[in-house]
Amino acid sequence: MDLKIELVPDMARRLALVLAVAAVPVAALPPAAHTEETADPAGLVLPAPDRYTPVQDVLYAAGDTGYLHRRDTSDGSTAPYQWRGYDGTERTIEGFTGRLPGQQGHYAAGTDILPVPVDASGVVQLRDPATGESTSLTVPEGQYTVASFGRTVLTVSYNDVWQVDRLHVLRVQDGTTTDTPVAPPEGLRFERYPVAAGDGRLAVVKFTRGHTLGVVDLTTGVLTPVGTGVSVDDPAHLQAAVSPTHVAWYQEGMSQARVLRRDDLAGTAVSVPVPTSAEGTPVIGLAGDWLLTTHRPTAPTEQNPPLRRGGPLRATPIGGGSPVTLLNAAQPDLSQIPGGGAIAVGGADAGDWAVRRIELGADGRPVLRTLAEVPARPAQVRGVALAGGQLVTKEEDSAPRPTHQTRKVTLTGTPSAGERTEVTTAPLGTAYGQPLGAGDGSVVHVRYDEATQRDVLVRATATGARTEVVPFDRAAPSSSGRGLRDAAGRYAVYGGGDERVVVDFEAPGGGAVVSRLNTPAAALSGSTLWTTDGTGGRIEARDLATGTVTSYSVGASCVIRDLQTVGRWVYWDCLGQDIVGGDPATPFGVHDLKTGTNIDLPARGKLGDGFVVNHDTSAGKLLLTDFHTGTATAPRALTDLPAVSLWKNYDVDKFGGGVAWLDAAGSAHVVPSGVPAQPLTATATSADTAWARTPGTAWNPVWQLSKPAAGGAQLVISSKKKTVRTLDATPLGATLSAHWDGTLTDGTPAAPGTYTWHLTAAPEDGTGPALTLTGSVTVTDGA
Repeated sequence: MDLKIELVPDMARRLALVLAVAAVPVAALPPAAHTEETADPAGLVLPAPDRYTPVQDVLYAAGDTGYLHRRDTSDGSTAPYQWRGYDGTERTIEGFTGRLPGQQGHYAAGTDILPVPVDASGVVQLRDPATGESTSLTVPEGQYTVASFGRTVLTVSYNDVWQVDRLHVLRVQDGTTTDTPVAPPEGLRFERYPVAAGDGRLAVVKFTRGHTLGVVDLTTGVLTPVGTGVSVDDPAHLQAAVSPTHVAWYQEGMSQARVLRRDDLAGTAVSVPVPTSAEGTPVIGLAGDWLLTTHRPTAPTEQNPPLRRGGPLRATPIGGGSPVTLLNAAQPDLSQIPGGGAIAVGGADAGDWAVRRIELGADGRPVLRTLAEVPARPAQVRGVALAGGQLVTKEEDSAPRPTHQTRKVTLTGTPSAGERTEVTTAPLGTAYGQPLGAGDGSVVHVRYDEATQRDVLVRATATGARTEVVPFDRAAPSSSGRGLRDAAGRYAVYGGGDERVVVDFEAPGGGAVVSRLNTPAAALSGSTLWTTDGTGGRIEARDLATGTVTSYSVGASCVIRDLQTVGRWVYWDCLGQDIVGGDPATPFGVHDLKTGTNIDLPARGKLGDGFVVNHDTSAGKLLLTDFHTGTATAPRALTDLPAVSLWKNYDVDKFGGGVAWLDAAGSAHVVPSGVPAQPLTATATSADTAWARTPGTAWNPVWQLSKPAAGGAQLVISSKKKTVRTLDATPLGATLSAHWDGTLTDGTPAAPGTYTWHLTAAPEDGTGPALTLTGSVTVTDGA
């Protein structure tokens, strides 16, 4: 084989929240099972973050002693209706359906009594959830239930053309159902589902014309018409709310709600501004002399909706004044309490979600009291990468979109993890978007472009810069997205079968394919590309900057089909990951570039610095084999780890000595290998030897390292052995970078000329001597 290289849920109740990004709590990892007497080194356990969308706890009604609610289940099963007393007691309401079969309306609002239908018999049990006592009410033939308030049930009857001609107020008196019919005002007709709000004493009803509402006294059946004052004749979108002192209504799309005093329904309605929000339709409620508003989110029009905040819960003074924000985000369901105030569900984010009572403080202003916490559920974590001490997780639902999140992990001394931050969005689903760390803080993954039917390589840096490259200009099936083979700094290797391409994300003019190879074996070490020329047992290292090629032999007669490299170690395999059903007995091993010897391994695996990690999917274990002495030891178990399909649940840091995996609960585990690491070296240097100084520019050298450097690295710039500037070199992953604006220590410009630089950096893991590098840069004054 010749090697050719060419240069080339119900969205109405779903509420999204911005999840505050915070440092993840870490816990020491207990020692795992080990085949030797020594215990594994301590590591980190990083629990899965909260799911971005909070657990929905839907409110149906509030009474004097408790409220009716339904909390989403973790397994997607149908949630039961629960009555929770204000004293914290809770019981399941068997048989309650939220509304009667085939009907719409308000059921159980404003009292402690819940209507429970008895099959299709027309009998409704009016049940007290606190005592369990119930009263049977029979709905007369030809009437259809539309609401219930305590022991009062409201029904409608129809005329010959199926228009609502009467509203009926039903009660039980001496064991018999009484019926008080209510006729609409002259010239009006009740809407099909007429009840908009109510409590145990009155109900607000709608007509087929939205310019008028009716208030029905549930004791006498007297109906009082009220002019709505709305400009849009659309009763279907009229809302109402009732409190002990006020009646309010709101026409969706308008900027104001109208409020009447309950004891003066013939009076003039007060107009109250409804706070605006981009989050959907306002929903109104009442608490004392305050209008409450939440928002019903608009259903997204795309599969992967953009970042959006949940609508806040606000209170606006009815008598005039600025609104007050009570909660940053809240569900749209507001339930009025008969004695005053209301109940809402919301919080700052999913971790702060709770059922809260809105009541008045001593100063008459609304305050919140938590009735019940609604604990967040863990997000789905479906992919992990570890590179240069940077842990990357692909998280399906910890943010509005699937994302790659990263954090710095340190395993020396006391293990610790830094703040978790978003690097970039990720493709939806598990197959595409599996992350690969490049050792410089950047993340590389593959996405599929449906429009062009192409795989696209994506690189996102720690600063958020995103570069995309199409590796093959031909259609590809949207299958697994597993063509990404390796990444190091600015480079990545992608391909399948006997095709590989090398992508330079920082090529002049933008990211591009810089090499095409007809080989299945290709790996990266800094700016060095490792491949095979197709000759049995032969491998070669090609410097991507200079083109210099160095050949080696691993002493095998087979054609190598997979390569991995970490410093002095080269893992080779004649079977390779692209051979399905191939002979597992074909040779594999590790070649030591320092000694020229080959090391036999007990099993294939992923290469680390002096060790190999093997996922034994049959046994469900993650195993580590130490070979740094030149001889492989017996594998030791790191953890139990079941096999997963299409996504990566473990990784090895080839820019350090760590191993990471995800457990079934989504917690990320990171442990040091316990194997001595190689000395700190530079695997690639990007430092211009000439720089034309212009205002606002800087000389920006970057060094790719074999493993992370400790803080305190310095770059000393000198001229004729005299130091002119000392700069801090900033570590990020397994890189160091510096910025020199061409000035001296006192801020004056350095004279044009050639300057020598010296970089000094100590290894973060404390293993081996400090790294020292030197070079020069010629400074000229640009135009």
